Amino acid sequence: MDQQQIYARALEVMEENFCHVVEMSVASAANGEVAARDLNAYYHLGKFYVLSKRGNTLMKHIAVCPVVGICHGSHNMQGEARDLGHPLEAQNAELRKQLKKQFSLNYTDYVSESDPEMRIVEITLTKAETYTRYHRYAIDFVNKTAERDHTIPLFLYR
Repeated sequence: MDQQQIYARALEVMEENFCHVVEMSVASAANGEVAARDLNAYYHLGKFYVLSKRGNTLMKHIAVCPVVGICHGSHNMQGEARDLGHPLEAQNAELRKQLKKQFSLNYTDYVSESDPEMRIVEITLTKAETYTRYHRYAIDFVNKTAERDHTIPLFLYR
């Protein structure tokens, strides 16, 4: 496989592993404080989407330092988070449809659209380390490159 094929395969692996709702640990830091929390996340085209509330620690942290870490089992990623606003805002209409489809059965339990504090957070990945059953992919989303080696992860899914 050449470099372009490895990068394309790495993106396919990301879609296979995360193009559905997955519980992820999201870590943020600001002003000497670090926090991590488990959130349901949805991956699409190099970005994760999570939901939070305006006053939560995550939102306070990304206002100061948008760099976050994301983890699911052996899969580790980092990226830049930003507040896209309330799910009912006009610019979020298409994304809201995708999230409703992905969260399907529990969207209304998980997302309180009547709460003005509810926010969609978009995490644009910069780096990722993800696995298939037989390979590890180290992805650089900024430079659009990836490396692949034969490494079996400790575990794939929780």
